[in-house]
Amino acid sequence: MYTFRTRLSALLSALLIASVLLLAGCDDDSLTPPPVEDDLFARYVSLGNSITAGLQSSGINATTQQDAYPVLLAEQMGTPFNSPLLAGDGCPPPLTNAITGERASSTPCGLRQAPPVRLNNVAVPGSAVVDLLDNNAPRNNANVLTQLFLGGRTQVEAAVEAEPTFVTIWTGNNDVLNAAFAGVVTPETVTSVSNFEARYTEALNALEGAGAQGGVLFGVSDITLIPHFSAGAAYAAAENQINAVGSSQSPAWGSFSVDASCAPSQQGTTTLVPANYGLSELLARALEGADVTLNCATDERVLSGEEVALVQSRVDAYNSFIQSEADARGWVYQPINPTLNELRESGAIPPFPNFSDPSGDFFGTAFSLDGIHPNSATHRIVANTTIEAINAEYGTSLSTVE
Repeated sequence: MYTFRTRLSALLSALLIASVLLLAGCDDDSLTPPPVEDDLFARYVSLGNSITAGLQSSGINATTQQDAYPVLLAEQMGTPFNSPLLAGDGCPPPLTNAITGERASSTPCGLRQAPPVRLNNVAVPGSAVVDLLDNNAPRNNANVLTQLFLGGRTQVEAAVEAEPTFVTIWTGNNDVLNAAFAGVVTPETVTSVSNFEARYTEALNALEGAGAQGGVLFGVSDITLIPHFSAGAAYAAAENQINAVGSSQSPAWGSFSVDASCAPSQQGTTTLVPANYGLSELLARALEGADVTLNCATDERVLSGEEVALVQSRVDAYNSFIQSEADARGWVYQPINPTLNELRESGAIPPFPNFSDPSGDFFGTAFSLDGIHPNSATHRIVANTTIEAINAEYGTSLSTVE
């Protein structure tokens, strides 16, 4: 009797035969992934903070994640590379207007897409050196993305599971930035040099123990070079522009005044004003009708010359240590500040935001709409300068990103 089971069996047999014939008709190249450029890059893993994870314009989604420099590096290496891609509009969605704070979507956080078997980009936004090894330590920076990306693991734990042959690490920015954002910079609020060195060394030893044969260690950024921080004098020069644009953005506009203490002849050239205070907190209040004043002498959120010097001193110490570790292990030390200097000298990083373009080049042509995170074009610059350094150190022939 020709039953349903008989018909199903015949159908499956036909499909199996068709599949075999189809595979036989394919050449080997269509079934074989492209070769890895060098065995050194067989399993590349990237660790770090928000820049490495792909955050731009105070938000992160699958598009910004795939524009991040480690993804570009992996493509040139010809090696498989999986990121913990977010679903929907992101978590949170990126800003679309730097003045009003409007975002690409009102949905606060889209969850993760189906996780890959092996995770290669284990970087988490907001992380500092402590977070490479411990999600529960005092003053750690674990957040919702730590769980979404790593599922409760630390970055080093996730990296070790991937059995890396090559790694990149970019950490240390948040070890000084968190204090600078708050405007409270003391020897206690920025990570001590000894603490930084101990945790960084422990992470490196764990990665080498897991099989890493080489890598790139990125330097820490000088906050005076990123456009999120502007001199008090720059605010004084832009006072009229701020009021003109602010009044055009909101019918309830109050006023934005800059105290004489921010003048070049006073403290305007030695102080730094973080945009999350001057252009977020103060500006937001003025947009709602308040009369606000930026004072470079008394505002706690404004960084004094002494605080700026302390941050730069710590960054210099971190970078000296990172370079010494790279040299001792035969890895690449990749300083970022020369690139930032070039971008500033070229005008790509302006001394003050462009208020006429709050949805475009607000912080210049090299940074996204938060003034902290590089845009996609600068990620390509980072990838290419890193490729050149890798080729010089390891004798490889990686092509640069076009």
